[in-house]
Amino acid sequence: MPEENDSPIALTRRAVESRESDPSRARELLGAALAEDKDYEPAWRWLAELVDDDAERRFCLDRAFAIEADAATGRARRALDGVTPVPPAEVVDLVDPPRPEEPEPVGRGGRGGVRSWIAVGAVAVALLGVLGVWSASGSQRGEPVYVAMVAGMTGHGAAASKQVENSLRMHLEAVNGAGGVNGHPVELLVYDDADDVGRATGVAETIVRENRVMYVVGHGSSDTALAAAPIYQRAKIPAITPSATSSRITDSSDWYFRSMFGNRTQADFLAVYLSDVLGAGSATLVHDDDESGRSVRDAFLDSYGRFGTVSATLPMGPGTSVDEVVRAVDPAVPVVLAVEEERGLEVVKGLRAAGVSAPILGTATLGTRTFHDALLEAERAGGQPGRLTGNLYVGTPLANDSLSGPALAWAEDYQRRYGEQPLWQAATARQALNVGLHAMSTGDLAFTADDRARDRQRVRDSLAALKDKKNSFPALLGPLYFTPNGSAQMPVSMVTSDGTRFVSAPVQLTTYEPPSPDALRAALADGSVIAIGDRYLSRRQVVSTGINLNEVRDLDTRDGTYFVDFFLWLRYTGDHVASDVQFVNAVKPDLKLGQPLRDVTENGATYRLYRVGERFKSGFEFRGFPFDHQKLVVMLQNRTRTADQVVYATDKEILNEEPSHYLRSGADAGAGINQIPNWVATSARFFQRTVGSSDALGDSDGASGIFYSQYAGEIEIARDTLPFLIKNLLPLVLLICVTYLSLFFSAADGSAPVSMGVTAILSTAVLLNNVTSQLPSVSYTVALEWGYYAFILLAATCVLIAMLRKRFATTGHQVAERRLSKAARVGYPVFLLGVVITYVVAFGT
Repeated sequence: MPEENDSPIALTRRAVESRESDPSRARELLGAALAEDKDYEPAWRWLAELVDDDAERRFCLDRAFAIEADAATGRARRALDGVTPVPPAEVVDLVDPPRPEEPEPVGRGGRGGVRSWIAVGAVAVALLGVLGVWSASGSQRGEPVYVAMVAGMTGHGAAASKQVENSLRMHLEAVNGAGGVNGHPVELLVYDDADDVGRATGVAETIVRENRVMYVVGHGSSDTALAAAPIYQRAKIPAITPSATSSRITDSSDWYFRSMFGNRTQADFLAVYLSDVLGAGSATLVHDDDESGRSVRDAFLDSYGRFGTVSATLPMGPGTSVDEVVRAVDPAVPVVLAVEEERGLEVVKGLRAAGVSAPILGTATLGTRTFHDALLEAERAGGQPGRLTGNLYVGTPLANDSLSGPALAWAEDYQRRYGEQPLWQAATARQALNVGLHAMSTGDLAFTADDRARDRQRVRDSLAALKDKKNSFPALLGPLYFTPNGSAQMPVSMVTSDGTRFVSAPVQLTTYEPPSPDALRAALADGSVIAIGDRYLSRRQVVSTGINLNEVRDLDTRDGTYFVDFFLWLRYTGDHVASDVQFVNAVKPDLKLGQPLRDVTENGATYRLYRVGERFKSGFEFRGFPFDHQKLVVMLQNRTRTADQVVYATDKEILNEEPSHYLRSGADAGAGINQIPNWVATSARFFQRTVGSSDALGDSDGASGIFYSQYAGEIEIARDTLPFLIKNLLPLVLLICVTYLSLFFSAADGSAPVSMGVTAILSTAVLLNNVTSQLPSVSYTVALEWGYYAFILLAATCVLIAMLRKRFATTGHQVAERRLSKAARVGYPVFLLGVVITYVVAFGT
């Protein structure tokens, strides 16, 4: 044992000296030092180092930190968060013993009041836990997963690059809000390559060196993507470009993919459109003298050479003037432009000023709203509407009048958030991000630093497995799957100007997937299908479709039916099979359009107007009842023609109208369309979609199943919640008040509160049945039911509390009875407040 005159400092020094040779002796010396001076911080700190148990270590660290708030001690304490401190045996005599519990005098507070509030706090914490589970059901617990975005944030394509970033961040908000990928939040790392090859290679090397990202979305241009491709290939990091179209990017690397069509596809479509649709036997090609332009040149020479002659190829380098190009163009020969936006504007202006009236075709670099707006501005400045936008055809991955429902909702959300319409680069970037997230979620990834190389390999393999329509990913612009070289298999949409915006050209081309060898031979023989290399293309009729709503009424939520009255018009060129449509969700299965109100055909273009009034049916979703929103849909499709033959796109009259005007009646401009009591029409939208099956459908020679183009008018309605709640919840509110009064009864009179609680439970069950009787039979619990169940639980708790209070009173535990009574009277409104807050958080928007 240490000597009595030993100081705490001396005892601690001896303990430190003996800690290696005799740790038990060292702990004993530290205990003695603390017995001399329990506020000697170094002794507590050293004792924390010598104890073996985390609980004892936490106790010593707490005492040391309380004496001196040292940063190292604080870090050590945080490492033991959640560990309950326990005093080591050497210092147990330094800890105060627990105080005896004394009876609380009647009519006084003291610790009983504290404990009552502790009980109330426990109830509140439990409620907050419930709220946390409810509101954070989409939160993540795993470590973040990183995705790189590389684009020319400060290059010539800065505007498009900013839209790419906006689109990715907007989507990641939704993904992370729903729980991330397998519980891991996804974070975006943005890199700027300034559309410069040197910067691009430096960025790619930085990404490899940092070794954080699972895959890369980028680069934006063909030159930068091609420069970075071998770096990602060597490092085995998957990359998906949303906009670089050079075929060499994906040809040279099995780790690079493209979320849109490449230049081979683009050249094939332009060549067939020029020769088959426009009937041109020769063409002039003007292209940028960069990787993208040269790639288009090589592919177009090969593609168009099968049908006609490329009379001239005119590269435009940094020193090439527009005048040089214009002088070299034959005014009677169509011109194909494979140039970037700014140069394309100057070339189009130069060609039209020189009197070139032949068709001008452009690649996807010109298929943007910003390019069309620049043309319109130039036309207005020159006072010659249509001079630049007329006879102009541009390929694009995104035609705004042919957006599907999800794509239209995304475009509207983007415009609301950022104040501008999204460019196609924003859509293809979202596809690139989303297909990568899909590959991560389905690839059985470990999501650890040690397994990152294996995880990347699995992401790459999952992407490569998307090899045909049957194994495709449902992306924003349609099924996304890749060629063996990693480029997306998707058609090129041809758009032309309607004087306001780009809209789908009247005739489109689509990839033809033959159902059988015999069908292919027959289609090639009659000219309805054109072979170009290993690709088959066919014409597709575009029907500009418009719906003007007159009235919606007679909603029956139990069977999901409703009456809709509307005008329908169809504009198209070609035969009249386009107007042979059926309404796939009409209650009457044989509903026909009947005779048109107007039927006009001029110069091969037909306009037909119909009026339809009939009951339709949709599947309703009641999980949010009575805060639910329902969608009343009218859906049409052609009776006989598939999506390869006809597509229904939104007419320009709809596109030119403000969305708020969709809710005005077409039959009475001063009235609204909604005639459904207790519901409010909030919005209407119109879109096309493609439905069908990729299965062979019993045909052993079948390759791709059958798909149909549908056109939908969708009215969203919201229940008028406040009158509903006042009418249906008033009896429940009265029950809540009466049940609360039961907590103020005397404990001796236990039977009355119990009876009141049981009555409240039975009455609530009857009220719930009455409220939900207007719903169809559903297998899930609707939002309102959770509120009733919460009150049933509360009433049952009140019954239990009444029984416990009586038990305490009869056994002489008056203090416990009073504490329970206080806690219940405070906890009851706290619980109700928590329920109300939960509903506000979940349904308040």
